[in-house]
Amino acid sequence: MRPRGQTSGGIGRARRRLIGTLAAAAALLVVPASAQATLGFTALDAQPSSNKQAGDQADFHIHVGFTDPSTDVHDIRIGLPPGQIGNPTVTPQCTVADFMGAGCAANTQVGSVVSNVAALGLLPLAVNGKLFNLVPNPGEPARFGILLSPTGGLVTLGDIKLQSSVELRSDFGLDTVIDDIPNTAAGLIPIDITSMDVTLFGDPPKPPFARNPTSCSPATTQFTAHSYAAPATAVTGEASYTPTGCENEDFSPSFSAIVGGANTSMKTSVTTSIDQDLDEAGLVKARVVIPPDLNPDVALLGNRCSAADFETSNCPPNSVIGSVVAASPLLSQPLAGNVVFVETGGTPDIGLDLQGQLHLLLRGSLGLDKVVVFDGLPDIPIAHFALTFPSAPGLLIASRNLCVPPPPLFHADFTGYNGATTAVDSSATVQGACGPNAATKC
Repeated sequence: MRPRGQTSGGIGRARRRLIGTLAAAAALLVVPASAQATLGFTALDAQPSSNKQAGDQADFHIHVGFTDPSTDVHDIRIGLPPGQIGNPTVTPQCTVADFMGAGCAANTQVGSVVSNVAALGLLPLAVNGKLFNLVPNPGEPARFGILLSPTGGLVTLGDIKLQSSVELRSDFGLDTVIDDIPNTAAGLIPIDITSMDVTLFGDPPKPPFARNPTSCSPATTQFTAHSYAAPATAVTGEASYTPTGCENEDFSPSFSAIVGGANTSMKTSVTTSIDQDLDEAGLVKARVVIPPDLNPDVALLGNRCSAADFETSNCPPNSVIGSVVAASPLLSQPLAGNVVFVETGGTPDIGLDLQGQLHLLLRGSLGLDKVVVFDGLPDIPIAHFALTFPSAPGLLIASRNLCVPPPPLFHADFTGYNGATTAVDSSATVQGACGPNAATKC
């Protein structure tokens, strides 16, 4: 019996030592992670996988590495460069209900995701996933659904589903935001994310979702993240690449104008339009010269919207001088809104308040030389862009009978994001009742 007792005591002592060791390890684990390490970025990268031709459809790959995964990333914001865009109309869209329920159809996938994790702080695992094109919420240009499917012995943990909203910045770049990134699987297995890879499809034969900027300036992606360990501390980083081949891009915008028929000295309606093809370089600057036979009504220049009210879409009705419409192949419906005079302290700016799937606030100058200039336009494909100034309140007054040839001649100068320039002279189309007889057409 003695040897048995000694053996039993030895096992008991060994068990107690093991329990003590585990307890000590557990005590170390409960020390706040922020006291041991701080979340950081490493090996950031954001660029096309191969084709860097400006304006081309191409796979866009993003890599995010974390220096201290044990602090557990909670959220991340990826700020794409202006002009680095995705086209949510190239595939069908999956509803949020379907994504969270039975799942999205294969033809709604617009990208792939790989999340490298350490389960239980020890077991390395690459979790593959898919990126789906979801129906956006009101006011969102797009929304993504991220489906992660753990494999390799962790099948029982089940799928992980995340949603990512897309937001438009003031510089017209797009932010992708992922909140509440899980730090456990199946609600109980601790996981630490060591890195993330996201690829937006663009290369054939995949859907042509991602498009490079049409500029050949450096394109910088900004990263911001917070951790569970230190939620109030933001971690930031960036990665850049430079598109190439701007000389290969087409840039041939067209310009047209329509004026309403009117007698001399009467107010007339005017609509000006700029049209572009999808594969053209973006329009960064437009300069339009008002014809000599059309003159602004200076009495309207005093009806202005403050800059603050313009930024909040709260301009008074008397500051509205027209309307604007912008159609883009990226949008299911055209953007539309008011044209207003915006206070500057001198000659007012022309403000465009475009609303819809995107909310764009654009400002242009109106010179005493009757030249209208919009500079810094977004690098977003715009198929049709039209400004309409109706005869009431009547921004423009005809100095002669427009029914008498020649029609008013507009001149426009355009500059593209690829550095190309072009000039257009366009005779207006005169429509409406001409002369004293309303039945007479121009």
